[in-house]
Amino acid sequence: MNWRGQGLRGVPAVVTTALVLLAVLAACWAGLLAGELAVRPAGLSAPGVVGFEPRDEAGRAIPGAGPHEARYYPDPMYRATVEDSGGSGAVFHIPFAVADSKSDLAFFLGATPGLREIRLNGQVIQPNVPRNALRGAADGQALYYMLPAAMIRPSGNLIEVAVQTQSTRLALAPFHIGPAEEAARATAMVSLIATTLPIMAISFLIFASLLCQVTNWPLGDRPRVRSLVALMVIWALRTWFISFQTPVEVPFLVTSFLYYGLESSLIIAFARHLLAGEALSGKWQWRLGWLWLAVLAYLAAITLAGFAVGPAVRDWFRAAAFFDLALLVIVAPAGLSALAWGLVTRRDGRWMERVTLMVCLLALAVDAGDSAFDLAVPFVAGLPLTFYAAAPVGLLLGLGVVASIAREASEARRTVVQSNQILAARLEQQDAELAHSYQAQKQMLQRQTMLEERQRIVRDMHDGIGGQLLGLLLQVRGGGVARTQVEQGLEASMADLRLIVDSMDSADGSLAETLRSFEHRARPQVEAAGLTFTVSHGLSDAVPGPGPRPTLQILRVLQEGLTNALRHAGASEVRLDSGPDQAGRARIVLIDDGRGLPVEIKGGRGLASMKNRARTIGADLVIASGDGGTRLVLTLMDQAGADPAGADPAGADEVA
Repeated sequence: MNWRGQGLRGVPAVVTTALVLLAVLAACWAGLLAGELAVRPAGLSAPGVVGFEPRDEAGRAIPGAGPHEARYYPDPMYRATVEDSGGSGAVFHIPFAVADSKSDLAFFLGATPGLREIRLNGQVIQPNVPRNALRGAADGQALYYMLPAAMIRPSGNLIEVAVQTQSTRLALAPFHIGPAEEAARATAMVSLIATTLPIMAISFLIFASLLCQVTNWPLGDRPRVRSLVALMVIWALRTWFISFQTPVEVPFLVTSFLYYGLESSLIIAFARHLLAGEALSGKWQWRLGWLWLAVLAYLAAITLAGFAVGPAVRDWFRAAAFFDLALLVIVAPAGLSALAWGLVTRRDGRWMERVTLMVCLLALAVDAGDSAFDLAVPFVAGLPLTFYAAAPVGLLLGLGVVASIAREASEARRTVVQSNQILAARLEQQDAELAHSYQAQKQMLQRQTMLEERQRIVRDMHDGIGGQLLGLLLQVRGGGVARTQVEQGLEASMADLRLIVDSMDSADGSLAETLRSFEHRARPQVEAAGLTFTVSHGLSDAVPGPGPRPTLQILRVLQEGLTNALRHAGASEVRLDSGPDQAGRARIVLIDDGRGLPVEIKGGRGLASMKNRARTIGADLVIASGDGGTRLVLTLMDQAGADPAGADPAGADEVA
């Protein structure tokens, strides 16, 4: 332990731990004082001795037995023995006098084992019906009986209490004769502490145990939770045993075995839980398990021996009582210190569980000390302990565990909510970063596309227009070129420039739109040459075009074919058809009705260049030329511009 650690608000941890211990001790002392005062009628005082007469099993006086006296012991109880007289019961004599016989008076009697009958001045006020409803550690129950005013004499009143016992020892609880309201209040408080609160304690302990079992605990918490469940189960069994009626008559030896067995098991279970929850010592947990088995074996041995030897063996159980007390002398101070230290120094949220465990450990120590030494409330003279403190305090243990689980569940939910919020914020930040990165990449892509387009335009102008103009320039400088050739060269350069512009304008459009643009540019040229220009478009506008560079190559092929038809075919009509073929591929057909291309054109570089352009864009170009005219068929292999609804058979036949 870090003894130099800091407690609350900078106070040393050792000092804070001591203050916590004092606060818990003061709270427990106040609870004991309040409870003991509540279960007593106001003005209750016990005389030193009470007279009694031994009786036989039938309740008759034993001849020659004579009167006896029972002394008051600080249990608190009047105790006597009837073994000398040979009886099994007694009638206790309680004389009293009242100043006002007209007031409502009641006879209050604490829990008395074997209570049979109560008489007032010779008349029965409690019939001869067994009232020892409980057999075990807490026999009997506190009761009060109204004293009828008609039966009360001005002086010389006598209450007779008949008690039956299974042994030679008799007991009579403290009693009081006074106002009925005060007796009723004290009896109700006895019932609350001895019956109602234990019932609630058992219920909450069972509920808390089941709740611990169904909760999905982290691996590090499971040993602590298992030891806590064992502690609560044994506590519930002990509470039931000392507080409630057994369904059958249980021999004294069995009762003693169960009582001391549960007492020892509870103390050892408490020690195991302290080790699991505070010290995390697995070695000592196993040693305590062997110690628990040894104690149970000892109790079982003396119980079996008692059935053979007789009542004399009951004194052997005192060894178990002092063993429990000796074990508590070790466990209680160490456990209280460890719990208080954990309460001060640890921030694991188990403060409520630790406080209730401290109160329960103190109550258990009080019960063990009272069983061995007949303790009284400290600092209060003449106020002995009369009820088992651990029975009602078990309610605090159950409530504390349930509240601790609820707090941990709430903390877990809060952690999940906070984690979700942090995750959402991080996701939002990442989305913003991704959006920013996307915009940056988009801008870079746009710049790259523009750069590539510029390079393509420059390359096309250099390879096409530049080459044509350079060749024309060299011919002009050589002086062997005619004017017609110059005009044709300039026209070709201008046409190629228009094709480049058209490919740029229709780069984002469909192939159908590109062909319509080609028609719009070529029609004046064809008609100016005196030819008829017939166009049939069958491609869909819904399908995007092949891109700027393939579009330029398509236009160059068509332009070259159109130029050949105008210059060399001698045709009267030129026809341009487009549409999907039977395979769904885009097909463009250029036809003229001329005399066919000259031989020098068929074998020239122009047609070879056209086929090479088609191959660069993955298209198929077929040129057929004869006396009936020239037919140019360009088929795109990637189905660009094909009609998604399917090919038009009639249109396909017409193009063919």
